[in-house]
Amino acid sequence: MNRNLEALEDRVYSLHKKHYPHGKAVRSGLNALQSELRTLISQYPEATALLLSSSIYRLHRRVSSDPFTIKRHTPRSVMRLRPARTQTFHFESQQDLTLSIQHAIKTSQAAQNLEQLATFLFQSVNQPCLKIDNEDLRDSSEVLAIAVHKITRVATPC
Repeated sequence: MNRNLEALEDRVYSLHKKHYPHGKAVRSGLNALQSELRTLISQYPEATALLLSSSIYRLHRRVSSDPFTIKRHTPRSVMRLRPARTQTFHFESQQDLTLSIQHAIKTSQAAQNLEQLATFLFQSVNQPCLKIDNEDLRDSSEVLAIAVHKITRVATPC
C-alpha cells in the first residue's frame, strides 16, 4: 500500500509537470488532465481513497479517530414555499471516510463525481505548486465529502 501511495503521488506530480510547466497551463487535448487523473484513480483506488481522506482530515485539523461532520444549512424560500433545512453529513472516522471514498470510486459511474475526486486529488497533491489557499482547498474537500456521502449514504435532515 505504501508503494502504491508513493507511486500515485509521483504520477500526479508528474502530471502537474506535464500540464503546468513553468507554472502556466499548457493547451492539451480536450480534458486530457481529467482523463489521465481518472485513469490513475481507477489504477490506484485504495491509495487514492487513503490520500484523499488523509488530506481532508489534515485540512480540517482532525485526528484520524475523530468523527467528521459537515452541516449545511439551506435557508427557507418564500418563492418556492420551502422551509429552512439543515443537512448533516457524518463519517465516524478517517477509516470510514476512506472506505466510503473507495466505495464511491468502485461503484460510481457518474463522471461528475469522478471529476470532483480527480480535481481534489490533483489540488491536494500539488497544493504548494498551484499556490492554492487552504480555505479554498477546505471548501472543495467539504464538497467532495458531501458528494461521497450522497453516493454511499442517505443524508439525515434535521
